[in-house]
Amino acid sequence: MKLATYARNNTDRVGVVVGDQIYDLADCITAGEKGDPATAASTLAFLASGPSAVESAQKAVAWAQARGGKDLALPIHEVRLRAPIPDPGKLLCLAGNYADHILEGSGRLQFSGKDKMIPRFFLKPHTVIVGPGDAIRIPPSTTWVDWELELAVVIGQPGRDIPVEEASQYIGGYTIFNDISARELAFRQHLPKQSGDDFFDWLVGKWLDTFGPMGPWLTTADQVPQPDRLSVRLWLNDELQQDGNTGQMIFSPAEAIAFISQFVTLQPGDLISTGTPAGVGLAKKIRLKPGDQIRGEIAGLGVLENPVQAL
Repeated sequence: MKLATYARNNTDRVGVVVGDQIYDLADCITAGEKGDPATAASTLAFLASGPSAVESAQKAVAWAQARGGKDLALPIHEVRLRAPIPDPGKLLCLAGNYADHILEGSGRLQFSGKDKMIPRFFLKPHTVIVGPGDAIRIPPSTTWVDWELELAVVIGQPGRDIPVEEASQYIGGYTIFNDISARELAFRQHLPKQSGDDFFDWLVGKWLDTFGPMGPWLTTADQVPQPDRLSVRLWLNDELQQDGNTGQMIFSPAEAIAFISQFVTLQPGDLISTGTPAGVGLAKKIRLKPGDQIRGEIAGLGVLENPVQAL
């Protein structure tokens, strides 16, 4: 099932995408008397309701389709899609989870082998998040902005200290995430270098508003039986820049969940973005600039497009 958040009458609604139509989930549940419409108040509420919500949603949409429920559906091109989870509790990202991306980093990092590594993760604030078609806005505080297309895992049930063998049971679905990054900060050019500057500047470069495009929807885990075999491709102005596969990850989503859950309790709607393959702009000496258009695609999960503008 493709679960989307879309805007209707200045309110976020949850919809199920079927072909070129989007069915309003709460309306379908209500009209078909297929469950509690409160489970469709948001994607977070839906995920927190557990497997029964998925079953109820499937029945409600099937009922609407069978009765030709045009009053319950709209052509998807007529609605404004938002990020599928506009305000997650936690947005965690893996750094350096593809060997080829580590190696393209101009010798700054070395890949010493998985047996000598642990997953490295960091947080991004929810204010980075924008949806399909929304602009990535470059502020004056940065002079080099880059793309990093990633598979994002959406947590479906709460857990702590999750064994790797059980981690897949905690995945509610998947979506596309673009970990936009400021490689250079303007203020750094006029300050003397101190210990720790590189790490903290790198971290700040991940936190800027609009630097987290997400979407176009959440695909439930039952529809992605092989998340380790998905092509990951990104185009800048129709020119292919990234062409990888999730099978190239160093740490799988299950391994990432097991590691991270040693430190924080994972909740429904939390996101873990699993790192990017090679092909980022820094390695090619390409900077994002106003007027650019980014298009990212992960097989089976849709297409995420965003323009680039100046702030």
